[in-house]
Amino acid sequence: PVRYPAGSSLMRYLSGPMINDGTILQRIVRSVKDIVTHPADFAKTHALPGWAQRTTIMLVMQHKDNYIRVKRGRSLFTFFLKNLVSEADAEKSIPTKIDIGHQVTKTFGDKTNGVALGSINEGLFNIPITAHILGGCPFGRDAHDGVVDATCQIHNYPGLYVIDGSIMPGNPGVNPSLTIAAMAEYAMSRIPEKA
Repeated sequence: PVRYPAGSSLMRYLSGPMINDGTILQRIVRSVKDIVTHPADFAKTHALPGWAQRTTIMLVMQHKDNYIRVKRGRSLFTFFLKNLVSEADAEKSIPTKIDIGHQVTKTFGDKTNGVALGSINEGLFNIPITAHILGGCPFGRDAHDGVVDATCQIHNYPGLYVIDGSIMPGNPGVNPSLTIAAMAEYAMSRIPEKA
């Protein structure tokens, strides 16, 4: 039998209802109503053992550039302690729902006799989520134009490099891990060998 780490089933608590609209209070009321009217589904998705073995996680990615600001601050989700908090961009904020993603997830659930869920912060709180925070340290010809040069070295700080998702110039529309690995390989090839 396949064994899954104990922490893998903790992911079940990140899942929540696929609710598309309404205030936070309306979303919570709809979610509670769904739990009361479908207790077996709730037990299967949030209480019974074996969650990891019977779960398919579908990730929805898009190629559009969206923006979210992350800063130190306080919020309900940090229990009002100083921590990282996010703030939506006024013009290009991350959507809390991607229509085709919801459609495919619901269709998959119907075909497999499963329960289609989304992420709890998007469904209940209308707060977008992303697993791939990219950008923040752009390439530039000099310190006025960007953070790093063409070798990924920080301008005016010899020997200090940025080699992670923050130097990604745009959203690739797929998981960026291989692109980040390729950029790291490129950056390492630009560092001269010690004599």
